Amino acid sequence: ALPMATDQQRVALAAAAGFGLGVALVKLKQASNNDSWRVLGEKSGGAHAPMLISPKGDRLLKPLDQGERSEIECSAYVALQRIPLGMFLPGFYGRRVVNGTHYMEIDSAYYRMEGPTATLDIKLGKKTWDDHASQAKVEKESKKFEEIYSKSSAMDGFRVAGMKAGSLTLNSKNLKARFSLKTSEFGEWLLPAFFANGAGYGELPKGVAGECRPDSRGCTVDKESAREVLGRLKCFAYAAELGYFGTLRAASLLFTREMKQGGRWNMVLIDLAHYTKDSSNKRDDNFCDGVQNLIK
Repeated sequence: ALPMATDQQRVALAAAAGFGLGVALVKLKQASNNDSWRVLGEKSGGAHAPMLISPKGDRLLKPLDQGERSEIECSAYVALQRIPLGMFLPGFYGRRVVNGTHYMEIDSAYYRMEGPTATLDIKLGKKTWDDHASQAKVEKESKKFEEIYSKSSAMDGFRVAGMKAGSLTLNSKNLKARFSLKTSEFGEWLLPAFFANGAGYGELPKGVAGECRPDSRGCTVDKESAREVLGRLKCFAYAAELGYFGTLRAASLLFTREMKQGGRWNMVLIDLAHYTKDSSNKRDDNFCDGVQNLIK
């Protein structure tokens, strides 16, 4: 069993992030009994069946359609909510069956956001396979990394899995075609596009990483929100360094925001299906190094 984080750790982290003690405490809300869920709009990435969103827009249902991996993810949410890293996870409310389909219920990262929103999904860690993965799996993922990501930001331990902001869409298809993004492109146009106000950036032109970029269309950038997100990201890095009694592979940081100056924003850790427990609580270099490099 994972030990509980001390109150001192929770208060320190919450204060640093600017959210107070209440955000750091484990959420114990009961799941809603209203089954009037609707299909969530287009996603920025992922291989799951469509997710559902609650009538109020505060909860999401993620399909449990990945067999053993879905079971591991549910268990990971329960375990990780109890330690400092848990304050960066969406609230987890167990399982639910809707129209015969099994789901896990979590908080929506878009709750209370109005108007156009931006979404950015960043995978963390250079190594995406579990430590106990089969040799065939390791060879397959290594080959994929060499062919697509070897000259991208993935070499620094982070990469874009998907993005939607204005007319700019990044998905598995066009990211693969351009061999993802170089680390320098995060500062040159990716993050400015995410924090752009108004109509946002234009479409992604064809071409390989480092040789093309979308048109900014004269958009202003919400630098204040960018600084706030960076502050929360640094708190997240600190929580990760405290340890989480295991390794995280192919987990993502999901960033969402209203596309207007001073609008609401959110940042949560998702995709926990490749969490492997380790009672030693040693540093997860693959994950933590990726987070530190992202901050740089």
